[in-house]
Parts: sequence; structure tokens; C-alpha cells
Amino acid sequence: MAIVNCKNLSFKYPTGDFYALKDVTFDIQQGDFVLVMGKSASGKSTLLRLMKKEIAPAGDISGSINISAKAGFVPQNVEENIVTDKVRSELSFALSNMGMKSDDIELKVSEVASYFNLSSKLDRNISELSGGEKQMLNLAAVMIMNPDILILDEPVSQLDLVSAEKFISMVKRLNSDFSTTVIIAEHSSNGLFDYADKIMMLEQGSLSFSENPYDSIKILKAKNSDMLDFVPVEMRLFDGVNTIKDCRDAVKQLNIKSLPDGEINDNIAMNVKNISFAYKKGEDVLKSLSLSVYKNSINAVAGPNSSGKSTLLKALSGVVTPYRGKVKAKGRVSMLCQNVYDLFTKDKCSQEVQFGEITDYLEISDIADRHPYDLSGGQAQRLALAKVLEQNSDIILLDEPTKGFDAHLKKQFAVLLKKLCADGKTILIVSHDIEFLGEYADYVSFLSDGRIITTADRRSFFTNLDFYTTTVAKITKSIADNIVSVDDLKQAGGMV
Repeated sequence: MAIVNCKNLSFKYPTGDFYALKDVTFDIQQGDFVLVMGKSASGKSTLLRLMKKEIAPAGDISGSINISAKAGFVPQNVEENIVTDKVRSELSFALSNMGMKSDDIELKVSEVASYFNLSSKLDRNISELSGGEKQMLNLAAVMIMNPDILILDEPVSQLDLVSAEKFISMVKRLNSDFSTTVIIAEHSSNGLFDYADKIMMLEQGSLSFSENPYDSIKILKAKNSDMLDFVPVEMRLFDGVNTIKDCRDAVKQLNIKSLPDGEINDNIAMNVKNISFAYKKGEDVLKSLSLSVYKNSINAVAGPNSSGKSTLLKALSGVVTPYRGKVKAKGRVSMLCQNVYDLFTKDKCSQEVQFGEITDYLEISDIADRHPYDLSGGQAQRLALAKVLEQNSDIILLDEPTKGFDAHLKKQFAVLLKKLCADGKTILIVSHDIEFLGEYADYVSFLSDGRIITTADRRSFFTNLDFYTTTVAKITKSIADNIVSVDDLKQAGGMV
């Protein structure tokens, strides 16, 4: 018997004149691991939230969606589910509300903390945790209630590469250890696609197909669909090859050539010298940090959660003031903050930004009459980006700009950034999206513990890393040098 049954489900938001979901029908069995994929605004978040009645959106609904078991929900925003200030109290909160005895709560909290590797953090303030630790706490706080179904809406979109891998490994472990039914929506399918029992592909609110991973790839290839970009790199480079190890074996047979290092631009748009900043005296977030931002280029800063990336952008934009060091910028500076909903103050998107060429390019012309808070994460990100670009600043700072972007939008976004650079703009991105940076950045810096460790051209940067690097760099390591993206691999003769 299906644990989730959806039949002819259609849904429309109160403020919209289109259907977010259209005649969607599917079944999910107990213990299934289901990956829900699709472009931004395809209906993924709407569908997942309709599975959890406590957070289901209001609107016009027809058809049916029946859940025959208890469901837990982990959102994209790591702060959304957090209700207390301490790790221990966050884990015990729901149990206390149920009236469970204190001794039983203590045992349960200790058990769950141990399973999720949170035992050493039980008495910590949640504000002191990294983004990855907060999201693991969210997961633990959901699982302490023993749900039969775990629903996750882009849970790793705000996490660095290592934290994301740890989180996904834990979700797969829950599915394997307890037969917890997992329904997860993600734009990045790394670590998920080949593990899933079923891939559900949504397109413009309709269910395009629901198949196992390998039949899904066949369908996408037969259609020559741009949705193939949603499939992990190692599963789409070569027919019948599904792992990085097998890809390496295939590449070894092609006699690929090394590519040259990039050249460092000697024209600097922003010079950062020895800046230090602390939110609390004696606890520096930025520590004598120095950085050169190269003009008319896409500059990027990568690094783990809580390394100081967002604070760096705030210091460069003047939102916060370093107590030591200097920031010199050649031109006006504007910034896109990480929580884009903070930028919205109007009742309609058309009141937030002038709709026209920029919104057309960002593919959000159809949201003009919608409320900003009714947008999907990707739509909200693009609306906020339009507001920033409208300022026509010389230096544009972007905090996690591809968060909520599907593979198609990332390509469009990269073209836009290149065009802005050609028009005289300078871009500085902080991002966890290693694959995007490996494909499109000109220069990349690594930020760790408040310091810039190194800055190099895109190819040199990712070639010199073993773990915090792109899939293609892992595939080509020690076979040929400076190949870190799919385009690099094509140029080196590594595609058949």
C-alpha cells in the first residue's frame, strides 16, 4: 500500500493566475528514496509543502494528496525550523510539548545527539553553530519525533561542499537503517541521483516522468532534454559510465592534453588590506584579511560554512566597518545579501523593480503581479538580483547568488555575469556552488577561519585542491593538468 498517494492534484496560489501544479498523479511506497527534480518554479516546493499539512500553502486545490503516516519536514533555510537558543532545548522542545517525562526526554536527546554527532554540542548556543551543524540539528530535531516520512526541500543549498556531503550521507543512512521514506527536492543531484529509487521530474507544474535513475537518463537523452544538466557530471559524460572511478578509466583512454594556467589580471578594482572585524570583542570573524578583486572579471570566494564569507561582503559593501585595515574600491559598490527576502518591502514584484530587459533575461517577467513572499526560492533570488543590477554599480557583490537556481538558470546567469564584465563591471561572488565556480569564475580565493589562504585563476585553484574541488578535476587529477570543468574537458579532447 502506498504511503503517499497523489491523484490528479492541481494547485493555484491565491495571488496567482496560473497553476503551480497541474494534474499530478503518483504513488510512493514505504521505504522509498525519491528525488524530486525540476527547474526553478516547476512546483517542487509547493508539492513538498502540500505533503505536510501544518505548512501547506493556502490556495485553490483540486484532486487529492493523501499521506498515511507521520511526516517530518526540513526546509532550505537553516534558520526556519529553529525555535530555541540551545542545542539541547531544540532537541527536547517537541518532546516536552508532548508531555514526555524528563528522564525519558534526557535519554532520547542523548541517543539522538549521539547518532547525529551532536553530543559535544548539546550545551552550545545554536548561534555558535556552523550552517552545516544547524542543518544537521534541524534534521535531528525532526527525526527525534520518529516520522515515517522525511521531506526535505533543498536542504543543502546553503551548505559548503563537505557539510553537504555529510548531510546527504546522514539522510541516506536514515533511509537505509530505518526504512524511513525520503522525499527530497534538490537542484544539485550529486550523491542522490544514483541512490534514489525513483526520480520524479516536474516541468511547469506537471509530472514529466517518475522512473528509476537509469531509465530517467535514457528518457532525457532520447528527448535531448536540457534537463540532462540536472544529472551528476559523472553519470552523463560517457554512456554507461556512472562513477568518478569509471570516468577516470574512460578518460585515460582518450589521451587528453593538459591546459595552460590562466593569467592574473593586473588591473585591480578593489584592494583589501589587512582588515579585521568582530561582532563581539575578542572574537574576530575576519583576521588581517587581504584580497585583490580583479577588474572586469568574475571573482569568487569559496570556503566552508562559518569561515567569514558573508561578513567579508558586508565589510566590502560598508554594511559593517572593520576595526583595522583598509578597503579601497574604484567605483560604486552594491551587494546582494544572502537572505533575499529581506530586500522586499512591497506587495507586488512590479513595485520592487522596473520590469523590462533585466527581468526578461532573468525569466521572471511572469511574476510582476505576484507578492514577493509567494515566490519560489529561485524566483525570489532572481527578483533580488534584478534590484541589485538596477543600481548600475561598478562593483557588484553577490552572496550565494545561485542558491535556488536550476542548471538552466545557472547557465543563463553565467552569460549575464560575463556580459556585465564585458560592459565594464566587476563581480565578486561568495558561493558554496563549487561546480558553478569551476565552470565560470575567472579567479577564485579560498577563505578559511577569517583569512584568505590563496587566490588563483580558476584552473590553477581547483587543480591544486583534492577535496574542495569540482567533479571534473577529480576525474582528471594526475591524468592531465588544469582541467576542472566540462568545457575544459571538451577543449582537452576528453569528450567523445
